[in-house]
Amino acid sequence: MIEIRKKNKRNILPLLLTLFIAVFINGCDFFKPQTTFRLAIPKGDFSYSTSAKHLKYFLEKGGYKINIIETENAIAANKLVAKGDADLTFIMNNSDFIPQVLDSNAGKLRTITPIFERLFFLFSKKEYNDSLNTRQLLEGRRIGIEVLNGETHANLNRLINISKIEHVDIVSQDDDPDFIHFWGTYYGPRADKLLANNWHEVSLKQDMIDFICLNDPALTPFTLPALPGVKGSEDINTFAVQTYLVGNSNLGEKTIYNLSSYILEHRLDLMGYDVMYSSANESIDVPALLYPIHTGTDAYFRRDEPTFFERYADVLALAFSIGAIVFGLIQTIRNRLQTIRKERIDLYFIEYIRIRSEKNTDDITKKNLDDLHQRALIQMTKEKLDKDDFNIFSRLIQQELNNFRQS
Repeated sequence: MIEIRKKNKRNILPLLLTLFIAVFINGCDFFKPQTTFRLAIPKGDFSYSTSAKHLKYFLEKGGYKINIIETENAIAANKLVAKGDADLTFIMNNSDFIPQVLDSNAGKLRTITPIFERLFFLFSKKEYNDSLNTRQLLEGRRIGIEVLNGETHANLNRLINISKIEHVDIVSQDDDPDFIHFWGTYYGPRADKLLANNWHEVSLKQDMIDFICLNDPALTPFTLPALPGVKGSEDINTFAVQTYLVGNSNLGEKTIYNLSSYILEHRLDLMGYDVMYSSANESIDVPALLYPIHTGTDAYFRRDEPTFFERYADVLALAFSIGAIVFGLIQTIRNRLQTIRKERIDLYFIEYIRIRSEKNTDDITKKNLDDLHQRALIQMTKEKLDKDDFNIFSRLIQQELNNFRQS
């Protein structure tokens, strides 16, 4: 029964080892990078919803699988990714209030890549005199937005506060507002729809743009050119912000290396959906990011830099060569010492044969054998004889002496 148990254990151990290796390889990001992602987006945000659909189609052509999860707003989307209940989401780089709301959970988020640029759009229900400045235009008015209590709401509220524009109500865009505001692409369908419904696009005054961009470095001035040949189309002065694809910090380095490289290396295909994706490039102001850059993206950006082994290839080659020579010398010395020990023990075996062949009395033979054994033992303690050969020699002498005692 005991033998059967031992045999079973021997059979189970290789199986367990194989299972462990399989689980390790299956869970290792290097061997099996993740290709299925859950993308969280705020429900009702036109730009994010549209970009999510573009990204899903674009990435799935490259062998990825994207599952879109709708959330209440951008804050909830970022929180979902931080908790690990989603993998990816978007964030505008001026939304620094989101990391503040997430608090310690913000440390679980990483920037993956720039994805598109969004412009600040403002439409008025009626046409106003160009002599009015932005403050005069907005004071005491109702501004409608797509998603209340989300990213656009918080950013608009901050712009109103730093500009000291008073008595402004931010409402749903379906609640009969005086103005409609959204962050959008250059010549998008929302603007076309509003213009078709007799809304008027507002071009911000340059002093207001300069003031806002000064107070928020994530924003940059932007002039949207008039549509050539279109009657009534004029340049629109506004500002823009970069939107980033962000993810959970637990996403593997190889996974994000592959994802960011696919997006950036195929961005011309992505631009086929909308020119706003032209900002999906490697020009990242890392210190200005809301979340640290992911190690996988950083590795991709540094792909052309020589590795440690490439930089020090000559030095390492010399070190390995010297090490090989030293190792060879040590092995040669050890082998020579081993040979010397074996040659010495051979002399003791020869001496043993000589003593056995001499025709002496038993007492003299026993004494000579005992003396020979003592000399060999002394040499052994000084490590001048091979241990294995000495054990054989010692048993031979002991057996011979026992034979004399029994005779």
